[in-house]
Amino acid sequence: MRTPSSLFAAACLVMSMIAADARSGVIISELCDPQQNPATDRYIEIYNTGPGAVDLAGWTLTAVANTTTEPVTWTLSGTLNAGQAKVAGYTSTATGFTVHFPSSAWTNTVNQQGSYNWNGGNGDGARLKNGGVLVDQVVVATATGLFTDAMYVRNANVTSPNTTYTPSEWTMTPVQLATNASPGTHNGSPPPSPGPVISGIATNPVSPTAGATVHVQASVVDTSGPISSVTLQWGTASGSLSNTIAMGLVSGSTYQTGSPIPGQNAGITVYYKVEAVGASATTLSPLASYAIPGNAGAPTLLSVGEMSDSTLLVFFSEPVEETSAETPSNYTVGALTGINAVRDPVQPSQVLVTVRNLTAGNRTMTVNNVSDLQGAVASGITRDFKYIDVTIPAGYYDGLSGLRGSALRVALHNRIKNHNSQSYAFALTAYYTTDVKPNGKLWDVYSDVPGGTPPYEYNLGDEGQGVEGVGYNREHTWPQSWFNEGLPMKSDLHLLYPTDSWVNGLRDNEPYGEVDNPATTSQNGSKRGPNVSPGYSGTVFEPIDAYKGDLARSQFYGSARYFNEDNGWAGSVSTQGANLLPWSANLFLAWSTNDPVSWKERMRNGAIWTFQNNRNPFIDHPEFVAYIYDSTNVLAVTESPANRIQLRQNLPNPFGTRTTIGFDLARREQVALRVYDVTGRLVRSLASGSLESGSHRVEWNGRDDRGSIVEAGLYFCRLDVGSASETKRMVFAK
Repeated sequence: MRTPSSLFAAACLVMSMIAADARSGVIISELCDPQQNPATDRYIEIYNTGPGAVDLAGWTLTAVANTTTEPVTWTLSGTLNAGQAKVAGYTSTATGFTVHFPSSAWTNTVNQQGSYNWNGGNGDGARLKNGGVLVDQVVVATATGLFTDAMYVRNANVTSPNTTYTPSEWTMTPVQLATNASPGTHNGSPPPSPGPVISGIATNPVSPTAGATVHVQASVVDTSGPISSVTLQWGTASGSLSNTIAMGLVSGSTYQTGSPIPGQNAGITVYYKVEAVGASATTLSPLASYAIPGNAGAPTLLSVGEMSDSTLLVFFSEPVEETSAETPSNYTVGALTGINAVRDPVQPSQVLVTVRNLTAGNRTMTVNNVSDLQGAVASGITRDFKYIDVTIPAGYYDGLSGLRGSALRVALHNRIKNHNSQSYAFALTAYYTTDVKPNGKLWDVYSDVPGGTPPYEYNLGDEGQGVEGVGYNREHTWPQSWFNEGLPMKSDLHLLYPTDSWVNGLRDNEPYGEVDNPATTSQNGSKRGPNVSPGYSGTVFEPIDAYKGDLARSQFYGSARYFNEDNGWAGSVSTQGANLLPWSANLFLAWSTNDPVSWKERMRNGAIWTFQNNRNPFIDHPEFVAYIYDSTNVLAVTESPANRIQLRQNLPNPFGTRTTIGFDLARREQVALRVYDVTGRLVRSLASGSLESGSHRVEWNGRDDRGSIVEAGLYFCRLDVGSASETKRMVFAK
């Protein structure tokens, strides 16, 4: 039996051991908030200055934001040897460095959570504890932005922890990327143990639907030597990944499956892992999965897209049987019943339905008695959608007759100024209305490929940052730094587009331009590099041709909306205040002419009208661009004449090899005659330019702009003349 004195001595010994451990040489050695990829690549590092190894059981590392908030705490484990550094951060980094203590909560995609407010600003830092006892801390309480876009490193002469933040112990160095800092190595300590690092795993498409094949991409980096192989393991049960697909290097450190995962039925979940074999080790990623929406039985509705003022494209979860799918009475929107229905012969899961007299607002499509190819019948299935009225409000542009040049610009400014300004955060909500593709996905002009397959697509709400294809954010087509980040321009939806966050960062604050020799190219073909259009030779960003007109018209809007409201703006190499410099104005004039207003733009304009109560006049009246910016123009605004155009039905229709399209003009006009597929993507430009009044005939041979024969199916021929347009349906039977 122990005596009280022996128990007291033992207790003192235990307390002294705890105190000694609390005073060990483990310190917070580095904080990093890189300029690029901060959502995934911010980190906090600890380091053991010695003399001996430390068991980290019972230790925690906590991020501190704004002095008092503790958004994330990492529970540490394992042994930290003397002279060794380890990193706490997010589960998957964009630049591929090793994270020893990962946390999925450490990201800034959710307001006020994770690292949202941890950005090197006032009161940001970390606390290191052992058994709940504070060992070391750094809380930057007095310097705003002390390690914003930078690494904050403990000086080499600091060998003991300090519970009081001491600025003289730290050195700040700006960094672009986290890998420009020193994650996992401190004051010459050995780097992390070698082996492949797998990050940025993503599927293409991002949200697969029934029957769609799926590629998987991942970034794989091994600093210790060459990578021998990268393989995808997959299956439809989490415990049995019996299928393997070799992955090949496609660019930089990005690997992609050599062949896709086959399409799956609705209701199936696919599980997968990526395995990388390096020079000295093999790494296996955590288990990931994606679920195919819908039920394994009857078809369901995935999306309803507005294709014209009376035409809706209905997306089913699987191919549907032709007769039931083409029965118009099977489709209703409220009290309105379909009057025509055509199943797409190439995409039999899509049906184009005509419904007359739709009105703006939230609507519900109900489908009855449509069966799949196996005979399973869907009845009473519904899908909500928002119908947008693209009609220009009566009288909105009255009083402009006879105006051109600067007088017209001033008049347009007075018409569209003082809009209902929304918050910057509201844009993410607005995108659910303003930027939705017919298939229900986000309409991202920096990743979409009209007439082809986009490299990836986002669901609404897939916000985030990292490598390309990980998430979207808000892109200012007129960069914030040009107008000093002021409101209401910062939150103006006519200038604010949802785009892939990586491509947004690629553009940075550069102006739009044209590039022949790109330094960097995104997956949809957008480019950054030296400008080749006349008047400027610096770095620019060039979007793909299909969206140049959209973005040009956003610039014309900005110049008119903020005319004479630009006092103190920083400007740019493309602008002076709200004025477009001649080289950029001329470029945008050409872009606007070559890429006429699309139905997408008209819908976006109509949707923004409901939020801001102002419109982009250069979408409603694209002829205004030439009236203001074309130095050779001698025309002015006239009142819109009745019956200025007429587009005739193509003959023959359906057609097999070629068809003739006729149209009439009441006067000499700038026209564009184009063919689109059922998703709204441009297939062929048949006529573009100035034509005399009278009747015109154009022949289409069923080929796209690249000369390839198109797939059999339903197409739309649209004639655009200024703000007026007419559309006809055509069926190519091949």
